[in-house]
Amino acid sequence: MDASSPAQRRLRAVRRHLAASAADGGSGGSRLAAGPTAAEFFSEQGYSVVLPEKLQTGKWNVYRSVRSPLKLVSRFPNHPEIGTLHDNFVHSVETFRDYKYLGTRVRVDGTVGEYKWMTYGEAGTARAALGSGLIYHGIPKGSSIGLYFINRPEWVITDHACSAYSYISVPLYDTLGPDAVKYIVNHAAVQAIFCVPQTLNVLLSFLSEIPTVRLIVVVGGIDEQIPSLPSTTGVKVLTYSKLLSQV
Repeated sequence: MDASSPAQRRLRAVRRHLAASAADGGSGGSRLAAGPTAAEFFSEQGYSVVLPEKLQTGKWNVYRSVRSPLKLVSRFPNHPEIGTLHDNFVHSVETFRDYKYLGTRVRVDGTVGEYKWMTYGEAGTARAALGSGLIYHGIPKGSSIGLYFINRPEWVITDHACSAYSYISVPLYDTLGPDAVKYIVNHAAVQAIFCVPQTLNVLLSFLSEIPTVRLIVVVGGIDEQIPSLPSTTGVKVLTYSKLLSQV
């Protein structure tokens, strides 16, 4: 391997850091393990080491955790008020309200166009409306919420709403097939599922086999094209936009 390659420079930086730690005295030498895996490093202080390369902007150093990968960080030293994912997002909205946050490429006639952006403030507003909508439709706090579609802004916003309103987000993987989806929904007692029109028909095909589900929200769906289910099913189906506008 080229001695000047990024990988070799990283190894030299890490080795120098660990050697310095061991030379500090005390029990430093006992911190090192023979097998340099992440789980084998431990230290009572320090979390990372600066590696020699910069990011593309040339502004920020790159850090890698080499000393305490198993020591959990419960608070940020500069922001002791942040203790949960909800706190972290609220801080971001308050600090970067008008900054771009979630971007989606607009496709026209199959051609990839420019990004359409949602700001932190807009995402925060949608998150609050979504969480309030779940409460409005009778989904109790602590319930599991299924996410049955690929990555898109609504996925992130729904996950933020779960953090803010004490729900549990449960990803449902379409690539594993309908049987896996049924198993996950029943195992996690999912009460609401967010899906797209393509996965809605799959859900409806085995709706009677997932009795805990009470609400299905269709992301990207059109109100006029959403099927109405018999009241005997006990399941409501509505679009994502309608859910956000009902509170």
